[in-house]
Amino acid sequence: MASITPYETSAGKRYRVRYRKPDRSQTDKRGFRTKREAELFLASVEVAKSTGRYIDPTRARVTITDWMNAWLESRSDLRASTLDRVQGVVRNHIIPSLGNIALADLGRLQAQQWASRLSATQSPGSVRKIVNVLSAGLQLAGDDGRIPANPAVRLKLPRQSKSHKKFLTHEQVAALADAVEAKPAGEGFGLLILVLAYTGLRWGELSGLRVRDLDFRRGRIEVRTTMVEVNG
Repeated sequence: MASITPYETSAGKRYRVRYRKPDRSQTDKRGFRTKREAELFLASVEVAKSTGRYIDPTRARVTITDWMNAWLESRSDLRASTLDRVQGVVRNHIIPSLGNIALADLGRLQAQQWASRLSATQSPGSVRKIVNVLSAGLQLAGDDGRIPANPAVRLKLPRQSKSHKKFLTHEQVAALADAVEAKPAGEGFGLLILVLAYTGLRWGELSGLRVRDLDFRRGRIEVRTTMVEVNG
């Protein structure tokens, strides 16, 4: 059975609420200034238990650092290059600012203030990528029943401006290829310029090409392998 009991502190009378969690284990919460506050808290707990929305506060005491590291360990679905990038985001942008905060203590305002500070050193696109990493980790915390809601979703983020791309003419592509080829160590690299310009291959796709990927009879290149950089 739940109960509310008073106790004395140096600051005066306080109230303790003792109740059972859904797993029938007993816990309590202290520090209520009035009996009415304690009664309202107990009522909210009972409603949450009856509707399946109860959040065990002890499971939200894990720090952002520990939780994000555990989340990273669970992401076996990410490619090596993507995982390396996400680990860098967690290590360089999330842990230094939010790492010591418990899951339960990270509020929406604090998350918004953190995201806004990122704009001082990061581009709008980078800010969005960093916030998305935190949001993904906290979403798992919500799905795992540790927090009632994700404080990092729908934050106000800087708008991205559209970049204007410049496309070379055929003559400019040829001039660039000739200039590269004419350099002391540029023999053969002019051909790379032509391949990149006229096939649309990305650098990683070009780097991954092998002789077997070239079909001179049909005039085709087949992309089978992509070269990526992970941890240098």
